[in-house]
Amino acid sequence: MTDQTLLKIRELLLNEFSEAELIALCKDVGLDYEALPGVGTFGKTREIVEAARAQDKLRQLQSRLRELKPEAYAVSIGAMATPAEAQADGPTSSKQKDEAGSPMPRAILPLLVLLALVIGASLIFSRLSSGPAAQATPQAIPEASSTSQPQPTLAESAPTAQPEVIAATATPAESPSATPEVVPTAPAEALEADIGAATPAAPPMPEPQPTSPPSPTATDAPAAEEAHPAAMTVRQINDQLMLFYSGKASARDLEYFWTGEALKAVLDFGNSRLLRAMRITPNRRDALEIKHEYLRAPRIMSETGSGAVVASREFWHYANSLNRSEVCEVRDYIYNMVRDKERYRVRSIQSRLVRSGCES
Repeated sequence: MTDQTLLKIRELLLNEFSEAELIALCKDVGLDYEALPGVGTFGKTREIVEAARAQDKLRQLQSRLRELKPEAYAVSIGAMATPAEAQADGPTSSKQKDEAGSPMPRAILPLLVLLALVIGASLIFSRLSSGPAAQATPQAIPEASSTSQPQPTLAESAPTAQPEVIAATATPAESPSATPEVVPTAPAEALEADIGAATPAAPPMPEPQPTSPPSPTATDAPAAEEAHPAAMTVRQINDQLMLFYSGKASARDLEYFWTGEALKAVLDFGNSRLLRAMRITPNRRDALEIKHEYLRAPRIMSETGSGAVVASREFWHYANSLNRSEVCEVRDYIYNMVRDKERYRVRSIQSRLVRSGCES
C-alpha cells in the first residue's frame, strides 16, 4: 500500500469520523483506542493508521472504512486503488468475465444469421436460374424477382453507434477567474504586520511560467508535482494548523510536521500574534473561525536525498465570531522540508504577501 493511500486513509478518518465512531472502528479492527498515543482526534487518527500498519491490519481497516463510509471512501481512496488492490477488494465474477471477454457479442449473432440466409437464398436462386426449366420458361426469373421481398443488408440492419461525449470542467482552484478580488479593510492592515513578522522576510518569489491547460480526461488525476509526498504533506500541515489555531490541536501535535525555527515561528504566531490581532483571549479560541483555500496547489519545486522544497499560493480568512471582525490574506509560501524517515517536516518557511482584505 502506497504512502499516498495511507495519507488518504488518515484524512478520511479525520474528516468523516467523530471520536465515538473512531472508538467503534478500532474495536471492529482489533485496536485499543484508549491505549493509542496522541491527543485528540488529530493525534489519534495518525496513531490508528500507524498501529494498523504495524499489526498488518491495513486491509481490514480499509475494508471497514468502505463499509461505514462508502461515498467518502470512493471519492478519496477508491480512485487511488492499484489493480492488485482493486482485485483483492472486489474480484469480478466468472460470469462477468465471460461476458466481458466473449469474442462475439450477442447483438452480432442475429445479423450474422440474417446474412447467412441472404447468401443461401442467392445461391439457390442462381442454381434455379441456370437450370433447364429456367431456360424453357424465361418468364420465371422476372416473376420470381417481382414477388420476392427485398432482404435487408448488414449495413442497413446494424445500429449506428453514437459517440460518447465526456465534458471536462476546470475546478475553481485551477481556473484563473476563481481568484476572488478582495478589498482591503482596516483589520486586515493590522494583521498584515503581525503575520508578516511571524516568518523571516523572504525575497520576491518568481511567478511560475503559465503552461497550457491539460487535455480533458475522464478523471481529474493530480499532476506528478502535486501528488508528491512532500506536496501532500503541506496539505496535511495546513489542516493541522486550522485545528491548532482554533484550539483543537496541541503544540505537541505540531512537532510531527514542524521542527527548528519553523516550529517556533508557527507557535509564536498561533499563540500570540493571531490572538492579539483578532482580539481573542487564549481561553476563547473556539470563537475563531478559519477558512483556507489553495489558489495555486502545493507542488514540489526541487528534491534532494534529504529533503524537498514545496511552493503554493494560499488564501486565509480569519474571523472573530464574538465581534465579527475579519481578516483575509493571499500569500505565496515556500516550505523548506527535511525528510525524517518516512515523512517530511518543515524546517523553515518563507511567505510573501500578495494582497489583503476581504470581500465587502
